[in-house]
Amino acid sequence: MTSERATTLTCEECDAANAHRYQLPIFESRDERVFVLCARCARRERKRLQTQLDTSTGLTRQELIAELDRFFAASGVFDICRRCHEQGTGCCPPTCRVMDARGCDPANKYGKPVFCAVFVCGALLNAISECDAETGRELKRIKSELGSAEFRVYEMITRVPAKAREPVRPLVLPKSYPRPASLDGDRIRARLSELADEVLEIRRQWRLHEQREIE
Repeated sequence: MTSERATTLTCEECDAANAHRYQLPIFESRDERVFVLCARCARRERKRLQTQLDTSTGLTRQELIAELDRFFAASGVFDICRRCHEQGTGCCPPTCRVMDARGCDPANKYGKPVFCAVFVCGALLNAISECDAETGRELKRIKSELGSAEFRVYEMITRVPAKAREPVRPLVLPKSYPRPASLDGDRIRARLSELADEVLEIRRQWRLHEQREIE
């Protein structure tokens, strides 16, 4: 069976060959629009859509990232992630252009994409849910609904080989993101700190399992 990556697509606007699938993220609906366009038609459609995007409500991209970073710093999530990287079990790929020896470098010219700003590994997300179920549910929603729009950006920043990247590209990135429900990092910090060693042990076990699978 021919994979989607190997299929030659035809532009729906001008019938040119070597088109690609593009997706227009719509946060209010799971029925996201998909386009099949060549590079030239995609550029034209992107410019048209840029003039129509609503920026009057919600948060800008940088405001959303900053708000999430404040929560992760206040809750101690960043401290656990740092320890996870130090023990060699961190989620972030070492090929990422935003990473340095201590983790994300906020001064890096590429900047952190929204996908990274909303990402929490399963072990840590379960621990947060144990501390506060409502916060856990909100983070899961944010991760699935807001982060996916920039997964392609994440692939480029982390140097995923072009042939291995997701076949559907974002046509245009949102200018406005829904404001997350109240996230109180201070409220869960003490309890989450008590679960930190357990999270790190789970990560160690997962890494050992992954290594055995490779061998």
